[in-house]
Amino acid sequence: MSQANAAARKRRAGGASIQDGVAPVQNLQSQPPKNGLTLPQVISLVDKRLITLETFMRESQNGVSASNASLSSAPTSVSEDAVNQLADEFNSKFEMLAQEVADLKDIVLKLQSYTMDVNKTLFEERIQVLSDMGENKEGGIDFYISDNDEIIDEVIDDKK
Repeated sequence: MSQANAAARKRRAGGASIQDGVAPVQNLQSQPPKNGLTLPQVISLVDKRLITLETFMRESQNGVSASNASLSSAPTSVSEDAVNQLADEFNSKFEMLAQEVADLKDIVLKLQSYTMDVNKTLFEERIQVLSDMGENKEGGIDFYISDNDEIIDEVIDDKK
């Protein structure tokens, strides 16, 4: 199992193992430099670059915090004015929408009451027509043909 793990490590590392990686570092320290820099020179060069980078980061952080402080004090009044304008605009739009909803509610109520009145009138007329039809069956209309082939209609009135 450990051989399989070692082989997998070699494949992942591109053919080099952990022990193989330590050897080149040791060889670099013992071999003379090819580009002309010694190990202490490389360390001092990296140290100078790190110091320069750290100084730049400190200055940029101080500059950013100072600029944030100056920006946060002045635009506060501007942002408050902008917020107040937006709040007034939203308030006016809200009031307009509330008024429109109230108007729509009144229209719907009027339409509903009108519909109910029409339905009531139609219902009463239907009752009247049905009751009249019941009376007409008793009286009714009588059709007959006279001797000269004319159609004569008479209203038979049983109420008399």
